[in-house]
Amino acid sequence: MWTWSRKELKTNAKAALKRSFWKDLLALIIVGLIGSAVSYCVFLIFNAATGGKIFEYQEALQNIQNGAQDAEVIQKLNEEVGPAYSIFSMINSIVSLFIIVPLGIGTYRFFQVSRSGNASFSEIFVPFKKFLKMGLIMMWLGIKVFLWSLLFIIPGIIKAYEYSQVPLILAENPSIKCRRAFKISKAMTKGNKWHLFVLELSFILWVLGTIFTCGLLGIYFAPYYQATFVEAYYKMKAKALADGAFTLEELPNICIPAAPIQAGVIAAAQNPAPAVATEAATATAVAAAPVEAAPVEAAPVEAAPVEAAPVEAAPVEAAPVEAAPVEAAPVEAAPVEAAPAEDAPAAE
Repeated sequence: MWTWSRKELKTNAKAALKRSFWKDLLALIIVGLIGSAVSYCVFLIFNAATGGKIFEYQEALQNIQNGAQDAEVIQKLNEEVGPAYSIFSMINSIVSLFIIVPLGIGTYRFFQVSRSGNASFSEIFVPFKKFLKMGLIMMWLGIKVFLWSLLFIIPGIIKAYEYSQVPLILAENPSIKCRRAFKISKAMTKGNKWHLFVLELSFILWVLGTIFTCGLLGIYFAPYYQATFVEAYYKMKAKALADGAFTLEELPNICIPAAPIQAGVIAAAQNPAPAVATEAATATAVAAAPVEAAPVEAAPVEAAPVEAAPVEAAPVEAAPVEAAPVEAAPVEAAPVEAAPAEDAPAAE
């Protein structure tokens, strides 16, 4: 269920752009230049191989569409350049699938990491290490959407939004299996397809403004659009993770901001029913939250009562006492005075 407003997504995207707008814009320019250079090189090679006939054939096709080209000219070019142009179209599609598409997925990865403000341009080329896998998965996505579109178009549009998160999933984990990527995208977009459609429509004025300003407004619009849908991805990812659609081992966060977040409040918003958020859900909730430091209040700490342990008196042994030698003091004899003797009576 969609629990975040478009205003919140765009506010978070603007906050992310404030940290690294010029770097984000430069990343889009780099990917655009590489893609254009690769396609142009393929065109030059085939055009030179056919003596300039590829360019002439494309110009004739353009004139046919404008109603200013004779059908005989295009028929002649079909005979001369038709097979070569078919080979050129096929090679150009393969190059786009296995070079430009992985770079596009790398752009998503750059914006995912850029949410923390520490993105490196090397992130753009991380999915390119598995370019064959990236190309095949995205080709399979296109085939599935095309087949569903054969059922009166509407089912194809629905499936396009259902699989819309596959490139962002591959950007965060290039090693994930194809089936799991589609299954996780389906879980993330459950109940959100209409909201994603409306979110795209909300940029219609930006598109018109970019056209009327000859692309000048696109300098801000391009990274703003990309950042907004990356924010939507993380909001849907947090909800799908809380619902148990996948684990953080399958899809680890690569954009955990450094600022502290009230993770408990975010987890409660994702799960209206009172429940204890798991550690994994909390981690993804942190990634989905705007990067604003929340005030932290220190909880009062109560001292636990301490009971005095009984102290046993240790037996004290009396130390042997040695008698100090006593010296006899010299005794002086007192002078004795002889008492006067009385004469005894004489015997008669």
